[in-house]
Amino acid sequence: MKKKITIYTTKTCQYCKEIKELLDEENIKFIEKNKDEFTEEWHQVVQLTNIPIFPTVNISDEYFVPNRDFQNSFQLLNIIKLMISKEYKEWDLQVKIYERLKTINYSIHNQFNNLNKKDE
Repeated sequence: MKKKITIYTTKTCQYCKEIKELLDEENIKFIEKNKDEFTEEWHQVVQLTNIPIFPTVNISDEYFVPNRDFQNSFQLLNIIKLMISKEYKEWDLQVKIYERLKTINYSIHNQFNNLNKKDE
């Protein structure tokens, strides 16, 4: 099954331009949706993710947002390549939620440790 890739962008986003160029270089097809043209759809994405940052990428109903899911264009490119590869396994929603909760817990733990180190 071919995965649909949608990238939500703005005209002034350099990060958006960079990832689109990388995807073009890799011959990875995607649909671009500029927030000014797809305003209502973009508002729904923000309502769901609660993070209004560009580029936000949707791959088969899974959203990837800068800083939360990836730190740079190359990391996003690797995520996209993995997800569209034949080796990628679709996990059960409960497994995904459980693993993401563990990641959130790990991140919170690290942030508290960082705060404690600053206090020392």
